[in-house]
Amino acid sequence: MGMQGYKKYIEYIKSTGFCFVMVGGCWFLYQLRQVSQILQASVPTNVLSKEQPHSQYIYIDDPRFKDVFMFRKIENLQSSIPVESLSFSRTITKWWKSLSRNVAYKLLHMAQHGNETDRLRALYALNSLNHLKDWHYRHIAQMLDARIAISLARIPNVDTRFFLKPPYYHVQYKLHDVMEKMHQMLLYLSAVCENTHPCLIQFLNKKFKDTPSDSLILDHDLTNLGLAVAPAMVWDPELLQSCVQTLCHHSCLEQYSKDIIDAGGLPLLMLIKKIFLDNTDVCILLAKIISNISLHSEYLEDIFQAGWIGTLVEWSQSSDIRLSVPASRALANLDMDENESVKYPRRIYLLHPLHKTRAKIKLDVVFLHGLLGGVFITWRQRDVDASQVGVVDPHIIQNGIGFSNLIDDQSQEFLKDLACDLRKREWDRVGQDFEVILDDCPQNINSRASGPFFCSGDDACMKKIYRDKQRKTQCWPKDWLPEDVPFLRVIGVNYDTNLSMWTPLCPIEGVQTGMKERSKEYIKKLLTAGIGKRPTIWVCHSMGGLLVKKMLVDEWKNGDKNDICKNTRSIIFYSTPHRGSRVAALKQVTQMVVWPSVEVQELREESPQLLELHNEFLDMLKEYPIEIISFSETKSTHITPLKVPFQFVTSNSADPGVGEFYEIAQDHLSICKPASRHSFLYQKLLNVLRRHVPTHEKTAISPIMELFSLPSKLF
Repeated sequence: MGMQGYKKYIEYIKSTGFCFVMVGGCWFLYQLRQVSQILQASVPTNVLSKEQPHSQYIYIDDPRFKDVFMFRKIENLQSSIPVESLSFSRTITKWWKSLSRNVAYKLLHMAQHGNETDRLRALYALNSLNHLKDWHYRHIAQMLDARIAISLARIPNVDTRFFLKPPYYHVQYKLHDVMEKMHQMLLYLSAVCENTHPCLIQFLNKKFKDTPSDSLILDHDLTNLGLAVAPAMVWDPELLQSCVQTLCHHSCLEQYSKDIIDAGGLPLLMLIKKIFLDNTDVCILLAKIISNISLHSEYLEDIFQAGWIGTLVEWSQSSDIRLSVPASRALANLDMDENESVKYPRRIYLLHPLHKTRAKIKLDVVFLHGLLGGVFITWRQRDVDASQVGVVDPHIIQNGIGFSNLIDDQSQEFLKDLACDLRKREWDRVGQDFEVILDDCPQNINSRASGPFFCSGDDACMKKIYRDKQRKTQCWPKDWLPEDVPFLRVIGVNYDTNLSMWTPLCPIEGVQTGMKERSKEYIKKLLTAGIGKRPTIWVCHSMGGLLVKKMLVDEWKNGDKNDICKNTRSIIFYSTPHRGSRVAALKQVTQMVVWPSVEVQELREESPQLLELHNEFLDMLKEYPIEIISFSETKSTHITPLKVPFQFVTSNSADPGVGEFYEIAQDHLSICKPASRHSFLYQKLLNVLRRHVPTHEKTAISPIMELFSLPSKLF
C-alpha cells in the first residue's frame, strides 16, 4: 500500500511539473508577442517611409547573391540560391536580429527628438547593438544630422560605419591638381588677412617664386595639350607637405582659422589626407588644423558635410597620442550638447576623458612642462634600467646553471621561460606578507614630509609592476591617472620656449614670450577650458611651476574673480627653480654670442623678479592655504654630445620653503618621468589626488539595462 501511494505521489508531481512547464512556456511566448507588438507600435512609421521613395543605395551583404549578375533568367537565379533550413534556433536568431534592427531605428529617432538625458542614453544603446549588418550602419549614417553625428562620434569605441565616407571620396586626383588648389588657397588666405602674416608671405615667395599666380592653371592646361612647356617648378609630395605645415601654422591664429573653411579648404584637406593616408606626421598636421578650426562651432555643418567626423573618429582611436589627442579635442569642441561653454583652445590638450563620460568630473588636474618641453615629451614614462634586479636575477640564473655560452634565439627563449618559472616559485615561497619599497625613494626630506614610501606586497601590486614594465606609456598622466583615480579631468598645457633669440620665431607669436604676457594668455585659455569651476591640482615641471605661480599671483591680485585660487587644492613642483637656475648664468661676452631668449633671461639665479614673485606667492598662500609638494633633483644632467654634467636646479632653489620637500636621485629630465606606477614620484601625486576624490569604482551599465532605462513610452 505504501509503495502504491508513493508511485501515486510521483505521478502527481510529474503531472504538476508538466503543467507548470506548459503554462510557463505559453506565458513566455505571450510576453514575447506583447513586447514585439509594443516595439512595433512605438516607432513612428513615417520616419522610414520618408526614405522609401528616395532610395539611393541597395546594400547586398549575402554570399548567396555573389553570382546574381551571372544569370539572365529568374528560374536560374532562384535555383542558385540554397534553401535555408528553418530550425528553431535559426528562427529565434532571425527574430532577435530583426528586433535589434527595429530598435536601432527607434533609438535613432529618440536621439534626434528626445531630451538631453534620453538622447545620451539612446546613443549609448545604439552603439551597443549587435547583429547589425553593414547596410544598416550605412542607412543609419545617411539619416544622421550633424548634431547627432558629433554626439555619436564621442561615444567610447563607436563603430566607424555609423559615418559616411566623404563626398566624391572615390574620385582620384593627380598630385599637381591638388598642388594647384593648395597654392590658390594659400594665396587667398594671404589676401584675406591683408598680408599681415609674414610667415605665410615668406613661404609663398620662397616656394612659389618661379610660378606666377595668374598663369599657374593656364600653363598647366597648355602643357597637357602639348602647346607649352611645363613650368620649371617640381610638384612633389614634399612641397605639398610643406604647404600643409604652413597652413597648420596659419590656422594657429584663431582669427584666421575660419578663413580656411570660407576658402573651401575642408574638401581640399580631405584630398590631401587621401594622398598621405599612411603618413602619420601629415595626419597629425591635418588633425591640428581641424582642431584649430573646431573652435568655430558654427561651422559644424560644413565639417560634417565634408566627411571629417568619421575621419576624426578613426584618428581619435589611434594608438599614437600625437594624433588621437588633437582629433579628440576637435570632437570635444564641436560637441555643443555636452559642454556648450567649454572649449579647448590651441595648446590646451584634453588628455582625459577623450570621449563622453556619464561620470561627474570632480577634480581637474593640469600639467605644465618646462623649458623646451611638451605634453608628449615631458610626461613620458622613464626607461627602466636593464640592470635592475627583481625577485630572481636572470643574469644569475644564466651564469649559475651553466647556460652562459648559449647565444642562439631558441636558447634565449628557454632561459627566459626558466627564469619566469623560478620567479614564480620564489614568489610562492615568499608569500604575500611583505611590503615593496617604492622606486625613486627620497634621499633627503624635510620635517613636513609624510610619504608614502612603500606599498603592500600582494598579487595586485606585483601584477601592476610586471605590467608597467611590459607596456610602456607615452603619457603617464593620460594612461595611469584615470585608472587609479576616478572622476578626473586631465589637461595638458603646451607653450613654446627657446634657448636663444637666434631661433627663428613667428613675428606675430614671438612678441609675447615674457612671463607676464604668457600668464595673461594662458589664464584666458584655461578659463575657456573651464578651469576654476571645480577643485584643481597643478602639476608642473621646471619653468612650468613659475608660470603656475605667476598665474595664481595675478589672479590673486585681481581679487580672484574667476575662483582659480579659491579652487586650487594642491601644487606639485618637479624641480621648479623658485630662486633661478644656473642655466641662465652666462657671462656678458657669452650672452652677446648666444643671445639668450627672454625665457632664459628670466631664469637667472637670484633674479629680483623671481624673488619678488616668490614672496608674493607666499603672501597668497596665507590667504589661500594650498598644499605644496616639491621634488628636487640631485643628479647632474648630461647635456651636449660631449655629455657634460650640469645640474639645472639646485636643492636650495627647488625648495620653496613651504610644504613637503623631497630630494630625489634623478636628473632634471627624468625627475618628472616615473619608471612605473610604483615610483615615489607617481605614488605621492596619487596620494594627493585620492584625498580630494572618492576612490570607489563607478558602476558600468550593461547594454540591456541601458535599453530598459529608456523612457517607458518607447516600449
